[in-house]
Amino acid sequence: MTEEKQLINKTYFEAFLEHSEEHPIQVLGEAYLAEQKKEIYDLSYIRFAQGEVYFHNKDYETAIFKWENINNELEPWAKKNIGDAYYELGLLSAAEDVYILIDSESIMLTAEVALKLFSLYVLDGNIERAYEMINKAISVNPDYPNVTTIAREFYEEQKDFDRALELAVYEAIRTEELSWFKVIKNYIEQGCTKTIAPNYFTKTLSSLYRVDNFEFKQLMKALWHEYKQTSYLQWIKTVNEVFLNIEATSHMSWEPIGALFKETYLDLLSGKFLVKELHEVVPDLLANWLKVTPVSQSTFVSAAILSWNEVFPSTIGTAVKEAENRIFNSVPNDTGSIEYSLDLLHSIATWSDSKNLEVSYKLNWFISSLTNLEINQYLVASSVKSGKSSFINTIVGENIVRADQSSTIILSHDDQLGRKEILDEGEREVLNIYNEQKLINTESFFDVKLPSHFLYENKCRFIVTPDIGNRNDERQQLFDFLPLADGLLFILDANEGFTEKERELLAQLKKQAADMKIHFILNNIDLSAGEEELERVMEEIEAKIKEFSPRAELFPYLSSLPISQQLDSLSAFVNGNFQSVHTNKEETRNAKILYFVRQTLNSLLKKKVENENNMIDSINWNEDILDRLNGFSNHLYDMEKEKAGEIKKAFQRIKTEMRTAAESRIPLILRECAGLINDNSDFKNIHIELNEKMNEKVQIYLEEELLPKYMNELQQWIRTSDETLHDSQTNIDEMCVTFSGLYEEKEKLKLECNFSIISDWTRDIERMESRSQIENENILLRHTPAQILLKGAGKLFGAISQNKSILANQYKRYLENESFADPTASIINKFFLQFDLFEKGLTQDVNRFFKEPFASLKEIINETEIEISRAQEYIETMKSNPEVYYDPLTLFEVRLLQYEFMIKANKEISYSN
Repeated sequence: MTEEKQLINKTYFEAFLEHSEEHPIQVLGEAYLAEQKKEIYDLSYIRFAQGEVYFHNKDYETAIFKWENINNELEPWAKKNIGDAYYELGLLSAAEDVYILIDSESIMLTAEVALKLFSLYVLDGNIERAYEMINKAISVNPDYPNVTTIAREFYEEQKDFDRALELAVYEAIRTEELSWFKVIKNYIEQGCTKTIAPNYFTKTLSSLYRVDNFEFKQLMKALWHEYKQTSYLQWIKTVNEVFLNIEATSHMSWEPIGALFKETYLDLLSGKFLVKELHEVVPDLLANWLKVTPVSQSTFVSAAILSWNEVFPSTIGTAVKEAENRIFNSVPNDTGSIEYSLDLLHSIATWSDSKNLEVSYKLNWFISSLTNLEINQYLVASSVKSGKSSFINTIVGENIVRADQSSTIILSHDDQLGRKEILDEGEREVLNIYNEQKLINTESFFDVKLPSHFLYENKCRFIVTPDIGNRNDERQQLFDFLPLADGLLFILDANEGFTEKERELLAQLKKQAADMKIHFILNNIDLSAGEEELERVMEEIEAKIKEFSPRAELFPYLSSLPISQQLDSLSAFVNGNFQSVHTNKEETRNAKILYFVRQTLNSLLKKKVENENNMIDSINWNEDILDRLNGFSNHLYDMEKEKAGEIKKAFQRIKTEMRTAAESRIPLILRECAGLINDNSDFKNIHIELNEKMNEKVQIYLEEELLPKYMNELQQWIRTSDETLHDSQTNIDEMCVTFSGLYEEKEKLKLECNFSIISDWTRDIERMESRSQIENENILLRHTPAQILLKGAGKLFGAISQNKSILANQYKRYLENESFADPTASIINKFFLQFDLFEKGLTQDVNRFFKEPFASLKEIINETEIEISRAQEYIETMKSNPEVYYDPLTLFEVRLLQYEFMIKANKEISYSN
């Protein structure tokens, strides 16, 4: 090994110096001469050493000459050195050729040559070959000085972090050097492991655990945070595998791993995952978590194990017994805080929002009120005719409560008076509670804030339920609001005493809330009976109270005394007798919060059933509506077609009548022009003059006779069409009212037709009236035989006076007997051309009139189809994948049981102590 290092560093020549102070060239020269004098000599070793000396003195040509003559075991090293010399001379191609031909069994030499070729290829920009050489160097001799460092730096330069990480992992496991584990951690923190499966690091973590516990936890933490965003469950499997194979105990320090176990457990049970996914990871996760948790801090994880085992029996194994032993046989460090419960509630709300389920606002309000540990909440109840309303109003200083209240009213102090009705769906401001109440309304309650000295000074709020008579709903309200209260003040009527019915009611209440503190207010005291009678009544009632509850106390409320004195006494009574509610208040309130969290879970289960039923009802209703809407659409189509035909037919009738009149009148006008001919006419040009006169008379007829009549008829047609279209709108409106009634929305369906077509028609007709002037028609300038003959005769004989009479008669006879069919048809076609074009657009105009209703109706039909599709998809999902809904609720139940176990464990330990 020492010799190979000398060969690598080209210091082999130093073996010949033997502490000589002479120059190496001289020493080696003398050795060369001495070797030659031997009978059997070998100059290769000396030549090799001489080549090194020349190389170090940059005489590369001489060095090459010396190394070319090496024929012993140093020959491969000599060739390698020749390549180095060519490299130094800048002859890279020659150096490469020499390096490639070297074949040696020495792993040191093979690694050195690979590194030389690597450097050469990097310098030459041949990255692919550089990869080959550095990989070869590592595979042949990873212990070669700096080879892995050089490789890592090269990979990083190439941004090839997959290879860099692979190298670091391999070297960390192989060498167990902390530096490599830190490199891995650095790559993880840079996000270089996103595409790598978590179990790739199993061996790395196990190896690091043997080397350094602190660095093991740091690397574990880095991987935990990285894979939480990507392969979360796969990472938890890896964590479980690692901890199942290492000697981890609770006597060691495991922070921050313990916190990560807790965070992960809560995250896994937040409703994001299905139970079948968690069955593969949670049991081992809990067992490993317990393994690394100190006994003094194991309440949370122990309760988690017990709750998981309660819901999924026999899935955890021996860790259950250990958890039972820890949670019930040690001083609990964690009795369960309100924060845990609120976090669970937040998880439930987040999940329910994602499933379009509404968590009861009323239950949330209850929970929110319980989180305020500064305020005590007292339930105030009574049977009928106890005078409770006047008692409460006197105490709070405002006439809020009435004897006829049917809903619970919660009174608390605030600087401003405010009244809100609290329902499952939300809250709303109200002006008068008793105007808002139904005769029986247990679905909502009223939150009333008012300035009250008593409530403010005693830091309390009153939960006032309706007087309890014979109705079940009155009794039910008392039991519904019981979990909200820190204590119960029960109002007794001095004239009735503590009745059997009241004792029975409170006995039932005690069964539901055994720890509830109950004290009594004696009201309606008759002072006129005398002090002795009052004392007797008090003693009798107190005896019955003590028999029912030995620790219950009675406060006589005397309305005749000054209010300030009564309030002071009542404050002392309340604060003194309910003092015990302040002990373990957070724990007690947390138990109440968990009760309402359970109520929330139960309500979500009911909501699921309600949603399914509502979806089925929605599908049936929407399908019925869809049929009706399609029927309406067909009706609208028929109406459009009918009205378009009706309007167009009316227009055509008018046009036909006008056309017929013109076809009859124009030929007569043209024949009457025969009267314009006499013997003095210029027969050479008479056909031109007559043609102009005929066009003038026809134009006069069209403008002064036909057009005004036509316009009057069209104006009437517009009015009639307007009425027809308004009838259509009325019909549509009636249908819309019917549909809006079905939708229970006033204007769910509102279809407005486009009446602008009426004004468009009016404008178009006015324009056609102004454009009634037509071009002159060729009436007598045609090439018919008769006209040609007359024109020729006129030119030949028109100058001869005796022939004029004959020509005049001939022209007259021609005009009087001519049908003028062709020019008449041409004139009429020209005149009616714009009206014909107008007629062609009528159907399209009527379509435009109905366009918006059709579009709106189509949109509603599409919405209805989408609603049906969504509802069907929801039903299908619930049938095919019920676990999507039930699994999160089951997991919330696990967490709820865990927190209940924590509270229960604390109570049992307290009792045993």
